[in-house]
Amino acid sequence: MKKVVFYGRYSSNNQTEQSIEGQLHVCQRYADQNDMQIIAEYVDRAISGKTDERPAFQKMITDSRKKQFEGVLVYKLDRFARNRFDSAHYKKKLKDNGVKVISATENISDNPEGILLESLLEGMNEFYSEELSQKVNRGLAESFSKGYYMKKIPPFGYQIIDRKLVIDEATAPYAREIFERYNKGQKIVKITEWLNSLGMTNQLGNKWRPMNVSTHLHNRTYMGEYYYGQFEKPMPVPALVSAELFDSVQEKLKASAHRSHQKSDYDFILTGKMICAECGHSVSGSTANKKDHYYYCRHCKKESRHCVPADDLHEKVFAALSEYLTEAKIDELASAAFAVYEKEQYQDERPALERELKQTEKQLQNAVEAVLNGFASESLKAAMQELEDRRNRLREAIQNAPPAMPKFEKEYFVFLLRYMAGMQGRELLDTVVNHIILKKDDTVIICINLTDENNLPPLEQILFTVSQGEGRWFK
Repeated sequence: MKKVVFYGRYSSNNQTEQSIEGQLHVCQRYADQNDMQIIAEYVDRAISGKTDERPAFQKMITDSRKKQFEGVLVYKLDRFARNRFDSAHYKKKLKDNGVKVISATENISDNPEGILLESLLEGMNEFYSEELSQKVNRGLAESFSKGYYMKKIPPFGYQIIDRKLVIDEATAPYAREIFERYNKGQKIVKITEWLNSLGMTNQLGNKWRPMNVSTHLHNRTYMGEYYYGQFEKPMPVPALVSAELFDSVQEKLKASAHRSHQKSDYDFILTGKMICAECGHSVSGSTANKKDHYYYCRHCKKESRHCVPADDLHEKVFAALSEYLTEAKIDELASAAFAVYEKEQYQDERPALERELKQTEKQLQNAVEAVLNGFASESLKAAMQELEDRRNRLREAIQNAPPAMPKFEKEYFVFLLRYMAGMQGRELLDTVVNHIILKKDDTVIICINLTDENNLPPLEQILFTVSQGEGRWFK
């Protein structure tokens, strides 16, 4: 039996704890039907999927290193993340630990077309999230204009009273002293140790970590400026530190970041996609002299290792993809993804819950009739109580079922692929490209997310040489 964990999340005041119960009910049923055992539950309440700053989510990622579970079971992919970069980033982390993300309502296959579909659905989730954001902007603007604090958890040193941010006299001195200590030259690690030595917890009730202290020091709320979402102008709130102290701390933070920035921030976008033709291991990115960026295989012997300039490789890969992704090819890829979507598209759990409720109510009615006919017994009484409990749980699950995503047509997939092709970024690679093979003679093979009739990938490849930049695709 496969061991998995459940991850659930709801994001707004319009959803409640029952929303989690609805997600868990569907995931439990999926686990029972697919020989899985849910061994743990990770839940983030009233936190958006647009951010990865979710305590339970981060704990789940960390716990995956223990290799105690093989999958993360979610109601839908947008529960995991509504940002494609975060989704790809954390799926890669889980994959490295032998863990796969599984959607209980979007049964997506592991073949290349399934990968294509999953990436497109994540793109749809992102667009859908933006659409929802636009719909609630008017209400947010009204609340913001009234001075209401828009988050559930206040910064350390504050509390929320009547939906407004006010100073918490018990913790405010410590919140202020964090700034003073750093401004006097104390390191973030030492400040973290000081807070924990006092038994002080952060705003989430957990032990302090250096990341918490760093976030604290960057938060402009402490100088009386609360920023939220799309609003350009800040809302005035009670200040805990002076503008002079805050600005001084920011200058020191910038200087510290400059001193500690030893690694290049160059984006090696092919990392995780490219493998070495000689040994089959992943090809990594590396920076020399802080300005020259290369891809090479760390596993090949040093004397036989060769490096490919990253800028040249990026340019040639996207040039080859641009030549490949004609309107006809985009339509073909969209058709392949849509075929999988229609065959294995997610199920709205409401019909299944309603069928189960109808069956339960029928069983309960039969039990009532048995009692009326004189067949009362302790076992029948216990069975009736169990049926009543199940009926109530099902009614609650139906009432609080998470909202279903709209049904997508093929045109949506065509639009998103066309959009990605125009952007030529990481999203395009994650969606269209299955993997990339780098050979010693600088020949590159891009394998596309398509299979043949035997379900053997890849059906199509793009072949070119980095040094010459000549590309062609073939079946």
